[in-house]
Amino acid sequence: MSLKLRLLVTMVALVVITSLVLSAMHLNTVTETWLAHLDERSYTTAQTVKRWVLHRAGESFTHHEDNSAAAIRAGYRDAISSDDELPLVLAGMLSQTKSIVEISVADEHSTILASTNRARVGAHMPDRLTLQNLIDLGPVDRMLAILGGAIDYESRVDLGILGQRLPILRIQVLVSSVLLREAILPSIGSTALASAAAVLIAAALAFFVARISLQPIARLGAVIDDIASGHLLSPPHVSSASEFQVVEQKLRLLGEQFRGAREGATQLRGSMERRLAAINRLTGGVAHEIKNPLNSIALRLELLKNRILPEVPEAKEELAVISEEINRLDRVVRTFLDFTRPVEIETAEVDLGILVDETIGVLKPEAESSGIDVSWAKPKGSVLVRGDAGLLKQAVWNVCRNALEAMPGGGTLFVETLRQGADAVIRVSDTGPGVADEDREKVFQLYYSTKPQGSGIGLAMTFRAVQLHGGSIEIGSASAGGAAFSLRLPAA
Repeated sequence: MSLKLRLLVTMVALVVITSLVLSAMHLNTVTETWLAHLDERSYTTAQTVKRWVLHRAGESFTHHEDNSAAAIRAGYRDAISSDDELPLVLAGMLSQTKSIVEISVADEHSTILASTNRARVGAHMPDRLTLQNLIDLGPVDRMLAILGGAIDYESRVDLGILGQRLPILRIQVLVSSVLLREAILPSIGSTALASAAAVLIAAALAFFVARISLQPIARLGAVIDDIASGHLLSPPHVSSASEFQVVEQKLRLLGEQFRGAREGATQLRGSMERRLAAINRLTGGVAHEIKNPLNSIALRLELLKNRILPEVPEAKEELAVISEEINRLDRVVRTFLDFTRPVEIETAEVDLGILVDETIGVLKPEAESSGIDVSWAKPKGSVLVRGDAGLLKQAVWNVCRNALEAMPGGGTLFVETLRQGADAVIRVSDTGPGVADEDREKVFQLYYSTKPQGSGIGLAMTFRAVQLHGGSIEIGSASAGGAAFSLRLPAA
């Protein structure tokens, strides 16, 4: 993600989060205010009903002789039940507030005596949650309660007699959450529209701010591109940001130095290439000049053997030493020519499992004759690489051959091929003496060998073959105490 896009997303996200928080706080405040107003309104309605009931029922007791609690209860109950005007008064109060759905008056046993819902007269008046219970909830739970269901909340006022536990009458005012929801939804809609408008404005502002803020960075990028391409640097821009001016000036100075260094490096590389080419021609010529006399010496030595050995048999050992030294010198010259000659790789898809299997098949008879057990863990599937099959087979053969030579008294050679992430790995381990830590960086050098009769060529050729394929070689210790070579190649 680009810096411009990250800046844009960050600014819009901050505005969105801020808008959501402010919107939630606004909705919570509106809801609390509305509920408090409605609680007060419903309580006021209940008190108004109470005063009306006292007025209407009190008229029945103006000349009443029995003032006992039971008589008063019965009198109030009869007065309310027989009052035909009371339901009309309750209905009038109900019409004044949209969120109130029912007003009922019940006796001490919660039997409804009068109600705006005439079907409930004579029914039981249940206890319900109060509006204060709804107000006391948390903001999220309160909003879920209003938006999620259809619940009626009550405001209740009791009319009692001094010294009596049970009230004479119970007045209940019911408020519906459905009507609450309908009253609050317009506020939610207006808040959502305001939040959406704020987000759109913030996105536009963020786009322009990001564009203006990143102009100096774009100019720095252009300067870096000029430096990388080696072109002459464009004239500096006048920027209001002094920090960017300082960075741009330093980049320009660095670019001039880099351009000069690159020109010098190009000249040096050209000079080195010419010198290396001359050295290669010289060393190649020297090697050829050495090889020709060696061939002549070897031919004359064979003629000398045929003439001298019949007459002087005891000279056989000395002549054998001379022949071996000539052969060794010839191998040195041929190896030197191989390493100075460019190698052409014929790239194709190679299955390392098949390649290692063929190599093990060639080495197995020699290993068994030396008392060496060869253990070959074949992969379950194909382990493919792109490379030169001949070079890779020679590399594996050299490592395995080196392991066999490290176990003249017998042992075990273990070979496995596997995939590890993006690498194809060939592991060759043995039960020989292993490779000392100080020798692990040297065994891949040409002509360096830890064995008395070693030539120091095989591992050097393996190292070169693996490097030509973009791979690497690791040397570790096997679990049995010997050496463990891991050839890592990029998997196809």
